[in-house]
Order: sequence, then C-alpha cells, then structure tokens
Amino acid sequence: MAKLFSITFDAKTEEIAEAYTAFQNRYTLRKKIIYTVVYLIVIVLGVDLIIKNYTSPAGYIATGLAAGILLFNWIKPITVKKRLMQTLSELNDETYTMNFYDDKLTVETIIDKSAETETVAITSTGVYTVEEGSEAEKELMENPVKEEEIQKSVYNLSETEIFFEEKNGIFMVFLNRAFIQTIPMRCLSDEEQQQVRSYFSEKGLD
Repeated sequence: MAKLFSITFDAKTEEIAEAYTAFQNRYTLRKKIIYTVVYLIVIVLGVDLIIKNYTSPAGYIATGLAAGILLFNWIKPITVKKRLMQTLSELNDETYTMNFYDDKLTVETIIDKSAETETVAITSTGVYTVEEGSEAEKELMENPVKEEEIQKSVYNLSETEIFFEEKNGIFMVFLNRAFIQTIPMRCLSDEEQQQVRSYFSEKGLD
C-alpha cells in the first residue's frame, strides 16, 4: 500500500505530560471515580459501625482499609506521572516520523548517529542507564534488541484501537488504550495539520 503522507516531529517533556494527563483522564478517570464512590460508602458504613459499637474492631478495619485504598487510588497516578516525567527529562530529545497509509500507521524514531548516546534498559519500573561491565550490560549483549524494533512501530488500522484528539496545540493519537503518541502542532505546517485532521476524520477515528 502506497504511503499517503508523512510528518516529522519531536515532543517536549511538558507536552508529553499534558498528553499523558489526557490519556489518564480518558482511560482511568471514570474507573477512579467509581472506586472513589464505592470506598466512600465503605468508609461511611465503617464510621457508622464505630458509632454504634466503638469496641468492635470491624468498623475501624473497614474504615482504615477503605481510606488507605482510596488514598492510593488517587496518589498512584500522580507518582507514576512524576516518575515518567523525570525519566523523560533525563533522556535526550528524540525526533519521530509518522507515516500515514490507507490501512496503517508507522512511527519511526530518527536516531542521530553523531550524538553521544548511552545504553539504557527499559523495565516495568522505569528506564535505567546500563553501566559498563555490569550484569545488565552482559545480559543486554547476550540478548540484543534489534535496532529496527526500537526505531519503528507499525499500527494496522484493522487491528489497533485508535482514537485521535486535538487539544491545546497538540495532536494526540491514543493506541490500544496503552500508549499515546504526542504530536505538537508547532512541528507541523498548516497543510500538514489539515492532512492529519482529515486522515483521522475520514477514518472515523476522531
């Protein structure tokens, strides 16, 4: 399938932070509100038990557990976002190219071969520098990640849940409820911006 058009862009930490907030609001805010209502009800019932029988531990246990879970439910997304922003601020800025086809999207990372780089390991708990001579470096050498796997991602429209949103000068492409591609409009010409809008509108993805 022939390529329709492509755009090249980068994203500053604050722009990614705004997009990540939109991602959280879209996919987790409703669940958080439901959990909040449920645990507030448990807290009210727990307090009621304490008032009726302050010697019974049931009311204290229910109230304490519900309050703890409720607090965790609201604090965790904030700490995750803070850790993500810290990680992004420590990494070099990257430039991307998004290619638009009739049946798919591809995103490629443009690597500056002349820039100084450092090896990093990406894990579920964060991104860490791989020290020379460390066990992490040995493991990475034994199980190398192919460069093309890092540089290019392919999203077939028929297999990917995609939603497009425009907000505060940023195009945001939500992918499979797990990832968001941040495309600042400052990186695009007026013609490119209209091409992007038209593409997602014609595909019914906005």
